[in-house]
Amino acid sequence: MSLLVAGLVLFLAVHLIPSVPRLRAALVERLGAMSYRGVFSAVVLLSLVAVVWGYSRAPFEEVYAPPAWGHRASMILVPIALVLFAAANMPTRIRALVQHPMLLGLLLWALAHLLSNGEVRSVVLFGGFALFAAVEIVSAVLRGKRPPAEPAPRIARDIAAVVGGLVVAGLLAGFHGTLFGEPVM
Repeated sequence: MSLLVAGLVLFLAVHLIPSVPRLRAALVERLGAMSYRGVFSAVVLLSLVAVVWGYSRAPFEEVYAPPAWGHRASMILVPIALVLFAAANMPTRIRALVQHPMLLGLLLWALAHLLSNGEVRSVVLFGGFALFAAVEIVSAVLRGKRPPAEPAPRIARDIAAVVGGLVVAGLLAGFHGTLFGEPVM
């Protein structure tokens, strides 16, 4: 469990750096923009390996019984989250409307998993991501951070985000057992 917690703390700490503009600017100045991105990416990859490995090795200890409707709700929330992830990475009307689609998608994804899993390792992992997303949304709102103002995107981008998110959701549902050891259905 300690490897899971350490990986999660490292992942979240690194992702909090951009929400402290002075710290990020100092690191970019000291390392250079490209080196900063490289170190950032390497630390994120290392932390994800620790999270996945730690999660797989953590004992299965139930904390609560998920609600009977939790699995069905997660089957709705995860595809929505994946559409938001896709919309966050291209100029879409969805991104303009939602303001922070990546963070909202992360929050929905984490909550969906908390509705389906009640063991300690899931509470630590998905609860950590949910808390992170909620804190980052509040931080972004307080800092007045918004997506860049762009001309109204073509509807094709929104369609691409929805189709892409739903295709990924379908693939993840189909291969969830192989990838993560727990089948969705």
